[in-house]
Amino acid sequence: MSITRMRNAQHKVHIPSSVRENQYLMVKFPLTDQLIAKFSKLVDINASEPYAEFYQALANIYFDLCNNLELDNIQFIANDKFARVRYSPEKMTSETKQQLLFLYNPNYHTSQNTYFDGAKRAKKITLLFLANGGDVRVQSAKFHQQVKQTISEYAKLLELDTSTIRICDHQHLTYDLFAADKGVEGKQVHKFRPMTDRYATDGLETPESKDALTYAVVDLPINRRIRSLVNIEEKTPDRYNELYNLIADAFIRAAKHFNLNNGAVIANGLVPIVRSAEDENVIASGELLMLGYNPNNTTGGYTCKWNSDVLVDTVQLIFVASIKDKTPHGYGKFVNQIQQALRSLAQSLDFVNDKEEMLVRLHQHVGYYLTDS
Repeated sequence: MSITRMRNAQHKVHIPSSVRENQYLMVKFPLTDQLIAKFSKLVDINASEPYAEFYQALANIYFDLCNNLELDNIQFIANDKFARVRYSPEKMTSETKQQLLFLYNPNYHTSQNTYFDGAKRAKKITLLFLANGGDVRVQSAKFHQQVKQTISEYAKLLELDTSTIRICDHQHLTYDLFAADKGVEGKQVHKFRPMTDRYATDGLETPESKDALTYAVVDLPINRRIRSLVNIEEKTPDRYNELYNLIADAFIRAAKHFNLNNGAVIANGLVPIVRSAEDENVIASGELLMLGYNPNNTTGGYTCKWNSDVLVDTVQLIFVASIKDKTPHGYGKFVNQIQQALRSLAQSLDFVNDKEEMLVRLHQHVGYYLTDS
């Protein structure tokens, strides 16, 4: 193979044909006094649920606009809970004190629901748009444009300040790193171009003032075999510390070997939420662990958060791309480095590739305010 072909090959990522695609857009805006005043006839402060009719009216306007643009999978959220979306062969919505988790298959599942507490005034309204179809990634720019058009019309009808309306576009590719070892045949080839570059090719321009983030979250199941790699003495304090140290050391060693310098090991039962942030930080907030990363920061580092008294079902490994991981081809080289590091990690943990699953979820995100577009 020529040097040119070898260089091009390192930017192409081969992933199993069984990969699952997701795309969703979350649109958020604050619930202001001005908006409530516009619908004052629907708000009865003396009622047990003073905001119920108000929320339903906002939802009905939203649903009507979406129906006109043939957007079938939409959710209206006014309870300040954090919305998450994952692929699942079975349609399900799980609600906790802080979260709403939407599980669905883009090929088959649609829904149109409201989530609010009519007794409480929410801080913000969240409109969730879930993509459908068998070619989600190919149609992603079209879907983004449909959502943007819907929100522009919604903002006009409600007389919203567009500088406060935040649009966040999320795309996932999810697959078992060792699918081929389990008999899955065929591969897909990706270069993982930035979302904005892909959108520009399809004629959709995004504003200059935007933030983008590319990262991977990997689920490492903690089964009996992995637990047996260390001697765990029950009923002793910090009894899982050695296990988590073993995994973290192997992870960091593999990551460094393949020039991955920004990541995290999470084993404390909290749900890691990776977001773009000017100042990098780690903040625990109830059920959630907020991880802020600035892609312009190239110094890197590893965050390890675990509870050595608690055995988790899954350790989550996180890789975050910085600007130096982006090449003219995209993030393909970065993803290949991740796959190489994970295979090295699996080998050090004596992973049984044809029986144990290592789920990789590749995220690409872009966010901006409507007024900037």
